[in-house]
Amino acid sequence: MIMEYTQYETQRSEDLRSHNNMSPLDSSGSTAESYTSDTTLSAGSPTHQFSSSQELNDSEEESELITCFCMKPYAGRPMIECSECETWIHFSCAKIRKNNVPEVYTCQLCRDSKFTARKSNRVRTENNKFTT
Repeated sequence: MIMEYTQYETQRSEDLRSHNNMSPLDSSGSTAESYTSDTTLSAGSPTHQFSSSQELNDSEEESELITCFCMKPYAGRPMIECSECETWIHFSCAKIRKNNVPEVYTCQLCRDSKFTARKSNRVRTENNKFTT
């Protein structure tokens, strides 16, 4: 799984649409903007303003929750998830290029742990049974 900031195109298309859109009231025609302006003007209650600012804070916190081994947040940089430990790692930290992304990725820590993991006792136990 790959995480990448994909809102650039959406923001660009919104900017183009608002620039080219000529409504009778000379507004941008965006329902989100009209909704926020209507709620702040008509209701004027701080609960509406709190909920929108709370959503912004939640999205900021979510982007800061996902951290790499480098302990830096997502910050719009592309990341990939380790299929074994489910840790999100920046492409640059994993030494992956955008044009060469693997379908299944295993981080270096998980690859190293396979070699250092102790093997089962099955062979020793079977040998002990034959000797007695």
